[in-house]
Amino acid sequence: MIALKAPSHVTPWDSNSDAALKTIGGNLSTYPFGIYFCCFGNTLAQGPPSFLFTSWVAVAFTPTADATVTRVEVPVGTYSTSDTDFLVSLDADSNGIPGTTLKKWNASTTFEYGACCVLQVENDAAGIPVKAGTQYWIAVTTNSKHDFFGGWPFNSTDMRPHTIAGYCKGPSQYCGTVNNGKWVAGLEVVPAFGVFGH
Repeated sequence: MIALKAPSHVTPWDSNSDAALKTIGGNLSTYPFGIYFCCFGNTLAQGPPSFLFTSWVAVAFTPTADATVTRVEVPVGTYSTSDTDFLVSLDADSNGIPGTTLKKWNASTTFEYGACCVLQVENDAAGIPVKAGTQYWIAVTTNSKHDFFGGWPFNSTDMRPHTIAGYCKGPSQYCGTVNNGKWVAGLEVVPAFGVFGH
């Protein structure tokens, strides 16, 4: 997804808001006017009528130590003001793709895709335990209750390819026939995200 006309206003992010938490995974910048890259990213959509097919994205991370996740942050922007609701989840790995959902949040944004630098912050006071050396996923998805259409911007700190998974469901000219309606993993520049806790 590309923002052809980025808004002129920039909202600086207060990186100190996470200062009391340990970074478990992610790629967010500490620069308040560029915590992620505003204008290029991955398409997120429930599908018709707002978009031609369903499009979801998940990014993998592997903790370096046992930890408890209490906060997940993603910068999701919308292209539509009619429905601004989507889902964020922390998922276990299943043979290299997102598997069992460990925690799911109902999220919402009125933030216009292409602007900077607002993050959707999802918290879990009890925390979700994760293990060192084990791959997990942060996924942004939708459901049939909400006609969401927006984007998940790329990170601004690391342009190397990392593990990412995409989900496409719809007409074969867009999603093919072999993996239509399935998660597929690969290596790409990944969207911006942060996983925090203790």
